[in-house]
Amino acid sequence: MSEVKVIDNFLNDEEYKNVVNILAEKQFPWYVSDMSDYPGDNNTQLYHILYNNNIPYSDFFQNFQPLYDKLEIFSLFKVRAIATLQKNSFNNNPNMYHTDVENVGILDKCTTAIYYINSNDGGTQFEKDGNIVKSVSNRMVVFNSTMKHRTVKHTKGDCFRYVLNFNYVGINNDN
Repeated sequence: MSEVKVIDNFLNDEEYKNVVNILAEKQFPWYVSDMSDYPGDNNTQLYHILYNNNIPYSDFFQNFQPLYDKLEIFSLFKVRAIATLQKNSFNNNPNMYHTDVENVGILDKCTTAIYYINSNDGGTQFEKDGNIVKSVSNRMVVFNSTMKHRTVKHTKGDCFRYVLNFNYVGINNDN
C-alpha cells in the first residue's frame, strides 16, 4: 500500500446518506471527552465507541457494515465515531501527532482508516511530510497505523467535523 491512500466517493449515494442520517440524528448518543489525543490536551470532542477489543460496544455497530465490507477487514480492533468541534477562541489548542493503536505486537501490520462524513476546511495532517488530507464528505483515507497523524480543526461551516475512525488488520494486509 502506498503511504496514504485517499478514496473519494467511498460509498454509493444511498449508503452514504444512511451513514449521515445515523450520525446526524438528534437521537444518536454522543459522549463528551475533554481530550482527543492524550490525557490533559484539553481538546474537547464528542465520541461514540462502536467496537473495541473484539467486542461490539454499540447497538449502532452493525449500521456501518458497508464500510467494513469495503475496507476488507480481517481483524477489527476499534471503530469510533468522532465529532470534533470547530476551532474558536475557546477551542484553539492544536491537536498532537499520535497513532491510534499502541501496545499491539503487530502494529506494523495494522491499518488506520478515517472516513469523513462532512466537508469542511479541516482534515488530517501527517507528521512525516506535513501533508494534509482535507475533510471531504464520503472520502476515506487509509494508512499504516504506525504513521503519526493529527486532526486539523475546521474553522468554517458546521459546528462539528464528523468522522468514523477504524483500526484493523486487512484481508490483503499490504501494509
